[in-house]
Amino acid sequence: MKKVGLYSLIIIAVLFAAGLVFVAVRQQKADREITVEWQTAPTVIPQLSVTSRLEIVPLYEEVSAGDPYVSGHGVSYLIRTDSVTILLDVGDNPGKLTAAPFAINMQELGVTWDEIDRVVISHLHPDHVGGMEAWERKTISFGELPGGMGSRLIFVPAKVTYQGAIHATIPTLPGPDVATTGVISYPEVFPLSLFEPKGNEQALVVHVAGQGLVLITGCGHPGLEKLVERAESLYGYQVIGVVGGLHFGESSAQDVKPQIQFLRSRQVKLVALSPHDSGSLVLDAFRGAFPQAYQDVQVGRVIKFSSQD
Repeated sequence: MKKVGLYSLIIIAVLFAAGLVFVAVRQQKADREITVEWQTAPTVIPQLSVTSRLEIVPLYEEVSAGDPYVSGHGVSYLIRTDSVTILLDVGDNPGKLTAAPFAINMQELGVTWDEIDRVVISHLHPDHVGGMEAWERKTISFGELPGGMGSRLIFVPAKVTYQGAIHATIPTLPGPDVATTGVISYPEVFPLSLFEPKGNEQALVVHVAGQGLVLITGCGHPGLEKLVERAESLYGYQVIGVVGGLHFGESSAQDVKPQIQFLRSRQVKLVALSPHDSGSLVLDAFRGAFPQAYQDVQVGRVIKFSSQD
């Protein structure tokens, strides 16, 4: 019996080691692919119009501005410009509510579904596509919507099972004055990397007249510098605003000094970091570094920026 137990332990150890080797080799391959993809610049660049105003309304976030709102780990933003209203991501729904939390908050804020022209999904993580079940089924869960989705276009960064979703990997215009960065790949985060070693994310870019480009992210997994570089190289103006997730986690103020210096070099006029993937030390560091430009990201608190700011 002792020998049988020993042999079982040896087999388990060998299988575990083999699994680690497999994961490491697969990740190395994915990292090489990511490098090659980044070096291949998009060849089709859409013409981005300017807007005189930009409003970003957090519909689902880690923090809310008051009791009426449902908050939690995830992101959903309503984005308004002169010509279009876009829903970026749909957050999470851990309670499996019939009406998704983002939709509940929409109602509290007096936003009707009819106002939304397009939907853009930044990346296919559970807290951005409507929950774990949606992620497992590679779809998007909007919950119960008045009148349904209708004919609205949904732009996604990877293939999903949701009928009618547009897999748009190249830079795209969800609206005349709102563009995407196109899909940028990145090493997937643990434990999701156990299922897929490479993730894909896209961000939104808005050109505010007389100001420059504002970058709006879901999680910012590709990294701040890459996202800014891609936006500037595509649309020909400097990024002067960054809103959304940057996935700094529980980093310290010292850890994010290079990113703060990077934004300072651009004399940014709008900085608003998502608390869903960056801890309080990071938020305080950016808030302190950009006291005139910083705006808090909270459900119910409208982030505003215009050509007059």
